Amino acid sequence: MNKSFGRNLIFLIIFFITTTSAATISAEMAPEWLSRKYSETVSEEWMNVKFGGRKIGFSFSKTEKGKDGYLLTSRAVIRLEIMGQKQDLSFSRSFHLDSKKRPLGFISIMKMGTQRQQTFGVINDNILKLAITGVAGTVNTTQKLKKGIKFLDTLGFVLADRLAEGTRLTIPVYLVELRTSDFVKLEVKEKKTMEIDGNRVEVFVVDIMVQGFVSRAYVTREGVTLREEQTLLGMVSERTTEKDALSFAASGAVPVSSLITFSLIKPDRPVPNPTLLKELIITMGGVKRAESLPVDYRQTTDKPFWEKDAGGKRKLLIPMTIRKSTPAGGVEISYVSNKEKEHLKATPEIQSDNRLIKREAKKIIGGEKEAWKAAIKINRWVYSNVEKELVDSFTAIDVLHSKKGECQSHSNLFAAFARSVGIPTKIASGIVYSEVNQGFFYHAWPEVYVGQWVAMDPTLGQDVADVTHIKLSEGGVESQLKLIKFIGKISVSVDSYK
Repeated sequence: MNKSFGRNLIFLIIFFITTTSAATISAEMAPEWLSRKYSETVSEEWMNVKFGGRKIGFSFSKTEKGKDGYLLTSRAVIRLEIMGQKQDLSFSRSFHLDSKKRPLGFISIMKMGTQRQQTFGVINDNILKLAITGVAGTVNTTQKLKKGIKFLDTLGFVLADRLAEGTRLTIPVYLVELRTSDFVKLEVKEKKTMEIDGNRVEVFVVDIMVQGFVSRAYVTREGVTLREEQTLLGMVSERTTEKDALSFAASGAVPVSSLITFSLIKPDRPVPNPTLLKELIITMGGVKRAESLPVDYRQTTDKPFWEKDAGGKRKLLIPMTIRKSTPAGGVEISYVSNKEKEHLKATPEIQSDNRLIKREAKKIIGGEKEAWKAAIKINRWVYSNVEKELVDSFTAIDVLHSKKGECQSHSNLFAAFARSVGIPTKIASGIVYSEVNQGFFYHAWPEVYVGQWVAMDPTLGQDVADVTHIKLSEGGVESQLKLIKFIGKISVSVDSYK
């Protein structure tokens, strides 16, 4: 039985947004519960994952019970097709709960090709200690958790006895791969009958919502998930046998290009020659609150207004202006390195304190003292030396070794180089216009502080990012959760440009 209707939701979120050396756990950090034995198998379930009606992967979950608590393990695999080659993206997780089903800690491993990242977490008195291990070693960090927090992946098991028609719950949860907390809204919509293996089974229809991203699960009274749907992304998980789950047809892979096309946002008219423009004025729809859109040195919003669509439904529209911002230059690295210090810190994905990163960055900028000129050198090096591939690497070190990746890879490596030489850098996430496809794609790019903030784009080779770079969030891996509220919902109307 699969008591885990939250597991596939977080898997779909991470898969859509994210599209080595062996990791170990130090003796000092290893808690007692890590070596516990579990004698009873409570549930075990296999599911197929489909996109557009075609199988592209599988998921597995198992719940075990011991004298002092529970162990919930899960694995999910998606098979991608990149330039004709098949590559697996996999997630493996182990969650440890006490006898009252309260979270104790977890181990999570993400693998893609030869890349591997492990996150180990230990919870004590609402304090979470994390050890994130990848090719460059281990980074330790600490987070304070909300009181009564649950793992999103274990919600089905923890809440099975609270399912009833009409039930509505708002629960604080921790999303392991994004290393952040949020609230999940859970609503039992109705009770209905489904046919499973020739038998009529009564199920609850449960909607699970994170940041407006809704997944629908069909769950038995015992908490067994028979099916899970994410219609916005065209993804479905449904129960199957182990043999069927592990078998892939020759065509059983999702072309990454299909996912990119799926996410395309078509404006009402094209934007010609975006790199030559100084200003773009658009109207964005599909956003619930104007405050959700970042406002900064290059991007502003005007007064929102309401309008009825063709079906008579009111929708909020937000005018936005994006201007190209080119710095005057002349500000030295020694000056900017004492400003915006938060954006000079190393992170698990941006290892600016790594000796290989530092050494390469110094070679790239040479003896350059001026911050803007040094940033341009870094931007052009990343653009010229990192091959464009449709799947991203986990960290800057991974990119430095492989010299391959997409926008997140280019941005992480750029940020690591720039921070390592003293240039404050942050990562922006949003959308950018493609002339070839005549639409906006989801994208990431760095912003540097060189006396003023400037958006750059090492993926597209733009020293100053063009005006079609529309920022929706900024920050580390945890900030990507904010993108969920925009995916599949926003629209763009082009008002004017010059």
